[in-house]
Amino acid sequence: NKWMLVSFDCSCMWVKDKHKFTQGMIVDPLYLQHSNSDTAIDYRHWGVPLSRRFRALKLWFTIRSYSVSGLQEYIRNHCRLAKVFESKVLKDSRFQVVNEVKVGLVCFKLKGSNELNRKLLD
Repeated sequence: NKWMLVSFDCSCMWVKDKHKFTQGMIVDPLYLQHSNSDTAIDYRHWGVPLSRRFRALKLWFTIRSYSVSGLQEYIRNHCRLAKVFESKVLKDSRFQVVNEVKVGLVCFKLKGSNELNRKLLD
């Protein structure tokens, strides 16, 4: 999702147990091992790619530019817009909303057969 205004693979996560989480991501070939591995947090184990290409710096600048409260307002506005869109879809008798809209995602389809929905997408 684009709520943090940076690439999808640079997202904020709240993790209860970082050790358990990173165990599934560890990629530790010999050429990437280092002497500080026991004392430093190695963020390459927190995701699939081995390179971050300044994504963390982009996130830092975004948080610094918008502030935490600015990002919160940005996300709240997207959630509000999703509810506005949901209400518009519900007013149109040709469509139905197929999920409970809690955040910024509204899934909808044409009422009727899947063939009608395929024609709509084409």
